[in-house]
Amino acid sequence: MRWYSILGSVLWVGGLALLLSSQCSNSPWPAGETESNTLFMAISAPVNKLDPATSYYTHEAEVVDNVYEPPYEYHHLLRPYRLQPLAAEEIAVPVYRDASGQILQGDPPPDRVATAEYLVRIRPSMLYAPHPCFATHADGTPRYRDLDATKLQGIRTPYDFPELGTRQVTAEDFVRGIRRLADPRLPCPIFPTLRRAILDFEELQRSIASALEAERARRRTLGSEWDERRRPIVLDYLAFPCRGVEVVDGTTFRIVLKRKYPQIRYWMAMHFFAPIPHEALEFYAEPALVERQMDLNRWPVGSGPFYVRECDPDRRVVLERNPYYRGGRYPSEGSEEDRTEGFLDDAGRPIPMLDRVVLAVEKETIPQWNKFLQGYYDLVYVTPEVFEQTIQFGQAGEPVLSERLRALGVRLHQSVGSVIYGVGFNMADPVVGGLEEPRAKLRRAISVALDYQEYLDIFLNGQGCVAQGPIPPGIVGYVEGPAGVNSWVDQWDPVQRRPRRRPLDDARQWMAEAGWPGGRGPDGRPLVLYLDHAFGGDPQFVSIFEWMRQRLRVLGIELGERGTDLSRYRDKLERGAVQLFRFGWFADYPDPENFLFLFYGPNAKVRSSGANYANYQNPEYDRLFEQMEGMADGPDRVTVISNMVEILRRDAPMCWGMHPVFYLLSHRWHHNGKPREMTHNSLKYHRVDVPGRLRFQIEHNRPVRWPVWVLMAGGVMFARPWRFKDWRGRRSNLEIAPC
Repeated sequence: MRWYSILGSVLWVGGLALLLSSQCSNSPWPAGETESNTLFMAISAPVNKLDPATSYYTHEAEVVDNVYEPPYEYHHLLRPYRLQPLAAEEIAVPVYRDASGQILQGDPPPDRVATAEYLVRIRPSMLYAPHPCFATHADGTPRYRDLDATKLQGIRTPYDFPELGTRQVTAEDFVRGIRRLADPRLPCPIFPTLRRAILDFEELQRSIASALEAERARRRTLGSEWDERRRPIVLDYLAFPCRGVEVVDGTTFRIVLKRKYPQIRYWMAMHFFAPIPHEALEFYAEPALVERQMDLNRWPVGSGPFYVRECDPDRRVVLERNPYYRGGRYPSEGSEEDRTEGFLDDAGRPIPMLDRVVLAVEKETIPQWNKFLQGYYDLVYVTPEVFEQTIQFGQAGEPVLSERLRALGVRLHQSVGSVIYGVGFNMADPVVGGLEEPRAKLRRAISVALDYQEYLDIFLNGQGCVAQGPIPPGIVGYVEGPAGVNSWVDQWDPVQRRPRRRPLDDARQWMAEAGWPGGRGPDGRPLVLYLDHAFGGDPQFVSIFEWMRQRLRVLGIELGERGTDLSRYRDKLERGAVQLFRFGWFADYPDPENFLFLFYGPNAKVRSSGANYANYQNPEYDRLFEQMEGMADGPDRVTVISNMVEILRRDAPMCWGMHPVFYLLSHRWHHNGKPREMTHNSLKYHRVDVPGRLRFQIEHNRPVRWPVWVLMAGGVMFARPWRFKDWRGRRSNLEIAPC
C-alpha cells in the first residue's frame, strides 16, 4: 500500500468520524429536556444543607426558599422591599403588654414592654408536596414504618417508593418547625437571636437537651444497636412547655416575645419559620433511610410551589412543580421602570409558570458563560472574567450591553447589592484575635494593606464601592461622602470623590507598635498568617489569593492558604479553627440589625453556632446592640447605630471590603427574573418561552460540516488512483489467464 493510499484512508475515516460526531448535540442536558417548560440556571457550589433549620448559604437558599413557605415574603417587584403575607392570611400586628399584663397602645418605648404577642393565622388551603412520608394504610397508619433494608433495593430517592401522599398544613406544623430551632443537635444560626427574643425559648432548649440525655441513657442500657447515629431520636416538640410558641387552633399559632423586637417580622419571612410535618421527621429516622443518607438536608418536605425531585449535591438539583400547590397570581403592582422592563407583562397570571427548574453546580465561570451564550442557561450573573466582553459604558457612564449580546437579544438587569464582602479575622485566634490595642493595630494594618479599591479595579472592573463598615448602601445607617469614611483605614479623596487607603507608612507604624516591626517578631521570624477557604478549583480565587499575598508582603507578612471542601470548612468555622477567612453577607432583611448582629457577642459561632463568624465579643458593643434592637426607626436609633459602627471600625474584627454592583443577564425568552437580595423564593414568578429558546439553540449551535467534506474529498482524491490502478491490474490478469 503506497503513501497516498494510507493518507487517503486516514482522511476518509477521519472525515467519516467527524461526520458522525457532527450529528450529535452539544447540549449539556439530556435529550428533550430543553423542550420542556424548564428553567436552567447555575449555582456555584455543592448543595449540602437543605434543612430549613440550618441552611444559611445563598446558593442553597435557591432551593430551600422555593420549597418551603414561611408566614411572610417580600413583594417581588416593589423597592424598597415590602413585606406581604405568604403562608399567613395577613401581617400580624403586635400586641404589647406591660409587666402587669395591661395592653400598651401605639408604639410604646422598649423599657415599658414586657411581652409582644403576634397572632399568626395561616391559609387553610395549603397542602404539602407529594412524599412517601404521607402515604398511609387504610387505617391511617404510616405505610412506610419499620422499613426492611433488604426490601429497599432500587430505592435511591423518596420518589422511588411506589406510593406518595399529602396532607393539609396545620398550625402545629409551624409551631413544630419553630420549636425545632431550639434542638441543640441542630446548629441553627439564628437560635441565639431567637433565644433572646422568644419567651421561654432558652428554657425550651434546656428541656429538649434533658429529654435527649434521658433517651440516650435509656438506649445505652439496651446496647449498641440503639446507636443514635443509626436510629436518630425523634422528639415530639409540641410536648414541651413553651409559652413563646404555641398552637391556638388548627390554623392559628401564637408567638410571644419577652421584649420589644420589631425585627421578628423579618425573620418570619425566612425559611427558618417554615412548617415541618412530624411524618417527615419520623420517616427520615428510619435506620434503612439513614443508611442511605436520606434526610431533610437532601430531600426537604414543604408546601411551596416546587419540591426537590432530583438531588445530586455535587452535580445538580431539579425542582418540580408541586401538584398540590394552592396557586397564586403574579403581582400587578410595580414601578414605571418595572413596566418598561417587562416585569408587569404577566400581571395577574397564575403562578407558578414553570414545571421544572434545573440548578446545575457549575464551579467555573467560563463553562457557565459559554453555555449561556449557547442558550443552555436562561440567565447568568456577569463575572469579572467576562465583564469586558459583556458590559460597556455610555457617555453618561451608564452600563450597556455589548453589541454582540444585544444582537443575541440578551437583556441586562442591574442592582446594587445589600451585601458586604471582605476578610474576617477570627477574634479567638491567639495571633490576630483579641481586643487589646496591639492586636487591633495589627488588624488595622492588614486592612490598610488590603486596598479594596485596587481589588475592585482589578477583579470587578471598578464596579462597586469600598466598604467603610458593616452596613451596605440602601440600609439605614449607611453614610455617603466624607462623613461616612472609616478614618482608621481610609481618607477622603476630594479629587476622585471617594475614600482611599491611608499611607502604607501608617500601616507599617501600626505593625511596629503591635510587636511586628517589618513583619517580624521578637525572634526575628516573619509573621505567617493563613487564609482558610473552600474555593479549591476556582481559578478566580487563585488570582485573588495571589493579590492578597502580594499586598500583605509590603508589610512583611507571609500569607499561606488552608483550603478544604465546603463541609469541612463549615466545620472549621463552627469550631473556630480558622485564622483569616473570606467573608460575604447578603441581607436577610432590610434593617441594619441584620448586619450588626454579625458581631454581637452571644451570636459567636464557637459559643452558639450563631452568625458571628469572627467570634467578636465586646461588652460595650453588645450593650448598644441590645439597646438598638427594640428602638423604633428614627434619629435616636441612627445615633446608636453610628456609635456601634465606630466601635467596629476601631476594633476591626473584619477588613471591610466592598459592596459590589450585580449585573444579571437573561435571554429574550426568559421573563420576570428581577434581581433581589431578600430571600430567594421568586422562581414561582419566572417564565420561559420554550419555542423561542429552542429556535435560538438550533440557530446558534449548528454543526460546522465543511471540514468534514474537505477531509472526505481529500480521501477520495488520494485513495482513488491506487484503487483504479489496482482494479485495472486485476482485470488484465483475468483477461490473459488460460481457460
